[in-house]
Amino acid sequence: MPRSRVQQRLHTCSSLTLAFILAGVALTLFLIGGRKPEIAQAPTPTPTPTFISREALPLAPTPTLPFTLPELPTFTPTPTITPTPTATPTPTPTPIPTYVAKVTAELVNLRSFPDAESEVLAILPRDEDVELVGKLAGPDGDWLRVRTREGLEGWIFAEFLEPEPGAVVAVLTPPPTPTPSPPHVIVELANLRAGPGPAYDLITMLPRDTLFVPTARDATDAWVFGATPEGEQGWLFLQLLSPVPYLNSLPVRTPPPTPTPGPETPTPAAAAPAYRAAPAAAHPSAPRLVLANYFAWYDGDGWDACNISAGDRPLQPYHSDDPAAIAQHVNQALGAGVDGFTLQWVGPGNRTDRNFATLLSQSAGKPFFSTVVFLRHIWPGATQANTVEAIRHLMANYAGHPNFLRIQGRPVIFFTDVYRVPRAAGQSAQDAWAGIRGQVDPHRQAIWIAEGLDPSFLSVFDGLWVYKIFHAAYPNDYLKASAWAARTRARGADKLWIATISPGWDDTRAGCRPDIRVPSAPFVKPRKDGATYRATFDAAMGSHPDLLWVNSFNEWVEGTYIEPSRFYGDVYLNLTREFAAAFHSR
Repeated sequence: MPRSRVQQRLHTCSSLTLAFILAGVALTLFLIGGRKPEIAQAPTPTPTPTFISREALPLAPTPTLPFTLPELPTFTPTPTITPTPTATPTPTPTPIPTYVAKVTAELVNLRSFPDAESEVLAILPRDEDVELVGKLAGPDGDWLRVRTREGLEGWIFAEFLEPEPGAVVAVLTPPPTPTPSPPHVIVELANLRAGPGPAYDLITMLPRDTLFVPTARDATDAWVFGATPEGEQGWLFLQLLSPVPYLNSLPVRTPPPTPTPGPETPTPAAAAPAYRAAPAAAHPSAPRLVLANYFAWYDGDGWDACNISAGDRPLQPYHSDDPAAIAQHVNQALGAGVDGFTLQWVGPGNRTDRNFATLLSQSAGKPFFSTVVFLRHIWPGATQANTVEAIRHLMANYAGHPNFLRIQGRPVIFFTDVYRVPRAAGQSAQDAWAGIRGQVDPHRQAIWIAEGLDPSFLSVFDGLWVYKIFHAAYPNDYLKASAWAARTRARGADKLWIATISPGWDDTRAGCRPDIRVPSAPFVKPRKDGATYRATFDAAMGSHPDLLWVNSFNEWVEGTYIEPSRFYGDVYLNLTREFAAAFHSR
């Protein structure tokens, strides 16, 4: 069959082809191995005419190689290394330059907001360096935002700072007006009245630290209407509150009709000399001393400052650090019957400390005995610890001096604004002072005099005196001297009462510079050619004081000075001599 032969031939050809291929492979491998192959003749196939099926055809045997193939090494592929990306270096920021400024006024308020009515965060002394943060233009001048060395930030009026040369200050976006915290009463007792003025009926008296929320103001911005948390409503004199509320946020309230005014309370005329026969004081053995309030922080070029009362000047301008000026003041005071000064004293290392040492040395050999009005506890940065340190410094360095003031052998110290002492949480001012005195004078070897009208402080202190006897709302407050004395002596016959006399008051220019005083309305109590001074002396003598305190020898910001001046000459020294003689001889 033609188809079967074709298949047979194809099969035969395939077998021969396979055999030749295998032989070629063997020869190649033999030559690689170095041996000569034996050439075998392939048998000539004899075609068989007999048909053999494709399925019965045996497969060609697999040839056996005459050698063993060498084992090839295993190939391990080298892993591809992913290159580490090169880090992009972080650019070093260009440092923003910082600039500092120096405080140029004696005391400057650091405020929470660029506004003269905002809360005072701290009071910075002269020459303190602050870091400039930014500035803001205001309607009355620029305000600078600063950072203190302690990290406290706030606002200072630009007039009171001197930036370093070349200082560049960023202009800031005006901050949002803060929500004021509720004000509270800052005096011993504040009169809540039916209308905005002392002529209106008294509703009640609010004690110190009473919260008072103002809701309206009067047209003069001197009084505010509001309520206490207990619901007592009425009008309160603005300057008896702290912090002072933002008046612009309060609506003007129409007050009730003004009561029919009675005759104006005049300054009492000079009384008859009945005070010369006044009963003896509670301490017959205490010396009858006249002391005068004294300030030793004036600069020689500062007498044209904006806050000098009424524009008057000392007859002979001076520098407080000059020993000759202090010596002259001692002699002037002695000539007027004054027995010593109470020098306003800040603390160790302050110029007032150095000048107090000078005062004692310039008083040597003279019957002139001085002490201090202690201020450290109300000065910027005050703590109970540095208050204790300051009292110890005072006692260790000055109390033994022959010209340091003593009563019955005990050194005397005056303490102002005792309610402003630093306190721990939940601690009263009285408890704070008790702790302080327990550390520095546990056996009561000194005499401590507290300023104020709260007799509860007499649990710690040995006497009271009142610094300010005139107020805008109560211009004749000095007439209460006998009542103040009675409240003092009700705490014990051993308590001292020191009465205050003063020629007048004028602090209307004081607002141009910050200070550490408790805010109060500026006003003028006219001197009336000495009539005011005499009236305060008469009221003081009626209280039978143990000591007499003149406010002041040289307080030029509040206008109470008696030292010779361009306006008044030596009129008030002469009046002081008269009053001192009357007190000494009673």
